[in-house]
Amino acid sequence: MRTELSPNPLAVTGLAPPRSVYAAFEVFPRPKGASTHIAAVVEALAAHSSPVWLLCCGVEGMPAMQREGSVVIWRYKETNANMLRRALGFGRFVASRLRPLRNRPMLAVFRDPWGGWPILHTLSQAAMVFEVNGLPSWELSYSYPRFGRNPALREKIGDLERFCLDSSSALFTVSDVTREALIQRGVAASKISIVPNAAADFFFRNAQDDPAASGDSFDLLDRLNEGRWFGYVGSVHPWQGVELLVDAWAEIAGEWPNVTLLIVCGRRSPAIRRLRRQVRKRGLSDKVLIHPALARERLAAVLSRLEFTCAPLLETSRNVVQGCCPIKIVESMAAGTPVVASDLRVTRALIRHDRDGYLVRPGEVRDWALAIGRLLLDRGISRRLAGEASRTAYARFTSRIMFDRLQTVFQSAITSTGIASRSVNPGGGDE
Repeated sequence: MRTELSPNPLAVTGLAPPRSVYAAFEVFPRPKGASTHIAAVVEALAAHSSPVWLLCCGVEGMPAMQREGSVVIWRYKETNANMLRRALGFGRFVASRLRPLRNRPMLAVFRDPWGGWPILHTLSQAAMVFEVNGLPSWELSYSYPRFGRNPALREKIGDLERFCLDSSSALFTVSDVTREALIQRGVAASKISIVPNAAADFFFRNAQDDPAASGDSFDLLDRLNEGRWFGYVGSVHPWQGVELLVDAWAEIAGEWPNVTLLIVCGRRSPAIRRLRRQVRKRGLSDKVLIHPALARERLAAVLSRLEFTCAPLLETSRNVVQGCCPIKIVESMAAGTPVVASDLRVTRALIRHDRDGYLVRPGEVRDWALAIGRLLLDRGISRRLAGEASRTAYARFTSRIMFDRLQTVFQSAITSTGIASRSVNPGGGDE
């Protein structure tokens, strides 16, 4: 299905022109960390410069245009093309929505070069902010190995990235590691701000006692009331280390007849099918439960019932050079559930070993088995880490902290562009 490109969205819908726009080549909403991050940025934009237009992707059943208060969501819905064709189509979609605007937005934020390139060419007078969680040249080789063997395509995408990086008024990213990688790409350090991921407010509530968060007929919660559970939440991409976690659990699972590993992952995919085969091969069919992704409110209820969660990130360039701020760690700590994580720079920025979490040498199956066994054997350790994890999350990972940092980034970009005289009131719009 292809999205029809309206010649003039304002004329068709009668909408007011946006004061800010945000482009993200992601399906929104979706039960994954990217959607949580997108929602937080949109909220900050709405408070700073509303109305806001969010230009994103969609799937069958999602409306092509949706209005939520001062936010208008435009969705590009193309499912019959490969990733690069969809990315280029998304860029044309972004341009088609913004080109008819006579009153240009004062602020534009983009999450990737696919939306950034058309924004930079269409809204030349706006303050431009590039949100860099990853760059295609960093990430495509993991999902599409042939990309790494195509130097001409790599060079073209590299040129596109350089244009977006050089033309932006400001950039923000989630970790010091990513900031350093951008500096290595030639970005001025003064342009880059760190805005770590945050947990939504409902992760901080006691979801075990919150019927609205859990739902009366949530079967998984009933299962978690039986026996003992620890867990993993997130994608099953190779750099996440989920296969290592399963191997580590297989080393000691026989010693813990009443304990089950819960893996909450995405949609059906070849990677998930391989994971199921690994579980069967290791004789863990009754010791591992693989569950589809959950809405964030339900995930909060699940996390609060686990003894601890795991983030077994591997020591790959995806984690060590590109950097990340795993939202699975932030949300687990906010729910009062400690995290056992690989001892990498990106995790040390979130967790203090044996104080509010537990760090393990990455890639070492035996070390991971020993760490899991230690926390299962001494539940006092888990309870101590849980209390500190909750306190750390309140101090560092609330949505309010992220909101304030984003506001600072937006205002800095506007000031540096020389349009600060166009004043903005706290509720958005001109004064």
